Amino acid sequence: MRLPFRLLKVGHCSHPECVTQRGGRWAATLFPALCGLLRHPTRGWILFDTGYSQHFTTATQPFPERLYRWTTPFTLPPEQTLTAQLARLGIAPDDIAHVVISHLHGDHIAGLRDFPRAGFITMRGEVQAMDQRSRFGNLMHGTLPALLPDDFRQRVRYAEDAAHIALPRELRPFEQGFDLFGDGSLLAVHLPGHSRGQIGIVFRQESDRLTFMSADACWSMGALREDRGPLWIARRIFDHDGQYRQTFQRLRRMQAGGGAPLMIPSHCEQTWKAYEQSTL
Repeated sequence: MRLPFRLLKVGHCSHPECVTQRGGRWAATLFPALCGLLRHPTRGWILFDTGYSQHFTTATQPFPERLYRWTTPFTLPPEQTLTAQLARLGIAPDDIAHVVISHLHGDHIAGLRDFPRAGFITMRGEVQAMDQRSRFGNLMHGTLPALLPDDFRQRVRYAEDAAHIALPRELRPFEQGFDLFGDGSLLAVHLPGHSRGQIGIVFRQESDRLTFMSADACWSMGALREDRGPLWIARRIFDHDGQYRQTFQRLRRMQAGGGAPLMIPSHCEQTWKAYEQSTL
């Protein structure tokens, strides 16, 4: 099954490039918050993450959460909010049926409260990790529980409860995924390290192009190609540094294989520019 797809930029943050990849510049670099919008013929409109929203400002108003906003200042023009972009496409917040949450970092879930009728899909381990940490521990791992809707636990289901399925050979060495809707149209892939239960999604666009939205398993395609992972200071927010390195190297092996899928990291400015210019 092929799914209509749009890539959306919902704000951006800025940070020195050298922190996110070894040998990078000290100059501040823009990191877009990219989201996916898909339409399933029977399941309706689906989002992959939500990017920033004004809820992020509210959640980072108190101390110590304000440290999050200070260390990664973000910009969100009114016309770039997710609800505004969807409205221009004729999609109301209530039309969103599902939000697949790659992981619970604030720049990926800040808009969840804007979609009151959506069901959420993430990994159980991601929620468990949040529950096991203190308020400060969550902050140190980029998680802001205040961004979750009050009825989040009634609306969430877990990817690992879906049927386990063999992934297309183009994704090797990744071998197994979760068939989120039971029809092979949208597969989730566990990408541990950056966070405990991080997932990416795999699907075929209407053009039949196999597409892999890889969340924060790497921050840019350039860093992946050149094998330049983040510095230790950025890895402090990771759930498990060793698992991050393993996932990063598996992505490199996948990209080196024949017929690798179109890969979309959630914060790659180069990828976003290519999409805007219709060269992706």
